[in-house]
Amino acid sequence: MKILRLFLSIILLFAITDVVAAQTQWINNITVSEYNVTWGYTEIYTGMDSIGYKTRIDTGMGNNDSFVNAWEVLKADKEERKRFKGAIENELDIRINNETSGIEMMDVESALSQSIIGKTHVPDTVENRYTVTYRLKESIYNASSVWFLGEPKSPVTIILPQGIDVADISGMDNETKNIDKNTEVTGYFSNLSNKRGEITINITKNTSFIVTSPVMNNSPVMNKTEIISTEINENITKPASGISKIIREWSIIGIGIIFIVIIYVFKVRKNL
Repeated sequence: MKILRLFLSIILLFAITDVVAAQTQWINNITVSEYNVTWGYTEIYTGMDSIGYKTRIDTGMGNNDSFVNAWEVLKADKEERKRFKGAIENELDIRINNETSGIEMMDVESALSQSIIGKTHVPDTVENRYTVTYRLKESIYNASSVWFLGEPKSPVTIILPQGIDVADISGMDNETKNIDKNTEVTGYFSNLSNKRGEITINITKNTSFIVTSPVMNNSPVMNKTEIISTEINENITKPASGISKIIREWSIIGIGIIFIVIIYVFKVRKNL
């Protein structure tokens, strides 16, 4: 009996340790294009952290009944988006050439996990998703560095546009570069001082890559379409006008023949 109680106690201890060890995690997915940057955040709560998170929603924005319902999640979603936007406005988490003057935050979207709904004291996995969109005033091909601010030790994937070469990376642990059509860099934000993770990527434009404006790409297609359209109209018009001309000529000849026949018949009848 004592052995059974000891065995159950060990199992309970491991279960409690697993729950307590759970923590909040951030996953970052960043896509850089010529004039835009899209940063997708995934915020994950597990174990005791998920209980604490749901409890904060229930007590701070709900009716404190130990249950999170749909309207409380909607209210929390609105507040989280506001908080997230305010934090970024206080300090942009992107810099180009170590400056933020050429960056404009366009939009912040959020989607809180439906697993928040339910009893607050039940541990669960909560995955909230946020998407922040930035607009660049200058082409990324004219930049020499891109800087990102993130949660220390959080995983990050950075996709750079075609034609950008990575010269150097600092502030990233376990970095991996995958060069295909685009350059993809994966790793973790280093744990620097003041609990900040800062990654700097020094970049250069590939000299063999030609940047083509979308407007220039579309122009030849538009001109080509107009030319094709004109040729088709001309091909249709020419046969039609030729047929009309033939009909008109034969009509004149027919009318002339009819007049000749009438005159001939009239003369014959007059002689009779």
